[in-house]
Amino acid sequence: MRIGVDFGTTHTSAAYVQGGQVHFIPLDAANDDPTLLRSMVYINRNHEVLLGREAVETYLREDTGRIVRYEDKVVGTLENTVAQVSREPGEADGPITIIYDVVVAEDISTNGRLIQSIKTALRDVGYDGTTIYGRFYPLPELIALLLRHVRQQAEAHLGQSVTAVTLGRPVVFTADPTEDARAEARLRHAAELAGFTDICFEREPIAAALFYTHTLAQPETIFVFDFGGGTLDMTLMEVDAARPPRILATQGVLVGGDDLDSAFMMGKVAPDLGIHAAIDGDGSPFPHQMANLLRHWQTIPQLSRPQYLPIIRRAKQFGDAPEGFAALETVVTQNYGFQLFEGVERCKRLLSLYEATTMEIVGDGAWGMSLPATRREFQRAIVQEVAAVQKGLTAVLAGAEVAPNRVETVVTTGGSSLIPIFQTVLRNRFPEARLVHSDTFGSVTAGLAIAAGAMASSLHESQSSQT
Repeated sequence: MRIGVDFGTTHTSAAYVQGGQVHFIPLDAANDDPTLLRSMVYINRNHEVLLGREAVETYLREDTGRIVRYEDKVVGTLENTVAQVSREPGEADGPITIIYDVVVAEDISTNGRLIQSIKTALRDVGYDGTTIYGRFYPLPELIALLLRHVRQQAEAHLGQSVTAVTLGRPVVFTADPTEDARAEARLRHAAELAGFTDICFEREPIAAALFYTHTLAQPETIFVFDFGGGTLDMTLMEVDAARPPRILATQGVLVGGDDLDSAFMMGKVAPDLGIHAAIDGDGSPFPHQMANLLRHWQTIPQLSRPQYLPIIRRAKQFGDAPEGFAALETVVTQNYGFQLFEGVERCKRLLSLYEATTMEIVGDGAWGMSLPATRREFQRAIVQEVAAVQKGLTAVLAGAEVAPNRVETVVTTGGSSLIPIFQTVLRNRFPEARLVHSDTFGSVTAGLAIAAGAMASSLHESQSSQT
């Protein structure tokens, strides 16, 4: 049995083909949709691992609302040798060697580490892994924790060994071909660590196209707009159910749902925490480097470090937005960053359905946030990301030398493709095309399963002919 696996930035899912039908594999019984596993890993101080919904709920229960306490920790020594320009009488000749400790500030009150968006690290040249409570976890090993769970759940569901997999991958992890190959190699290594021995890859937009075209009656020119949590993949292709798709052009844009959350956080939520207010009576602005730490929930606790926290507390006393700075102090000292971003993401999804909503963040004790938000405000916050998408659309059409009116169908997939501003962008760019929204989280997985099934059938036929 060969399965298809979509290891996504936000969710991971798996499927197989049997009897001509695609079947999804249950991966997380605790999730609202058990076929979706949130691509989250939680590792506690005993190096016990939790995944998916359980990882998120444990982090919210064990690590949200706690006091953030940083402590200096010696992690090694550095030896610096410098030339001696002059010397006093009695001093030895030669260079001078200075040895000193390397000290880092560590949050010592954590109960566990929650790791999100692991897939995006594949394209990061400088990221090889992370140290968690004294143990180094290489990146492939972190990914293997999720992929091993997928394999084990598939075996339990199917009642047989599963070692063959067709894995999805972006059109490009990165624009550099060498680094792109390195990213795929790291993903392959992760699959091997997870127990898969027969591994092949399919580009995610191709998989989405296979799901759309496997029942297609006639050839079409289609544009696949695959907008997930980490990246946007755009592919222009000619498809025909009778033969493999013919790729005309592809374009990867390094914009994903996580980037939209970050932009909405900075454009809507962070101002409510005081970042645009003066921090003293002289009108001094909130420091830019501190504001940048609010872009990602993982970096928010750094604002409780000794060089930053006194600034926030003085701003609470002397600044123009005492209530905002007080809320910021609570967020950074009691580790509400992840919960805050969960609220941002929920609000983003609601604004795809409604023109206005309220962002509700419920904290422990007296703190909480109730912030009205409109779709127009969200669209203003993500204007740079929309521009990047527009630029990518222009590039893929130019690369294919295809006029927009030649595109017959636009197939959208991925959660971020549901956002109304991007639906509008696509309608304006392809006014004569049908806009087809494929299964938000399942079309790529289903396409990978179809590709896996075709490969398994081809291998079976080849073996049968040889015998």
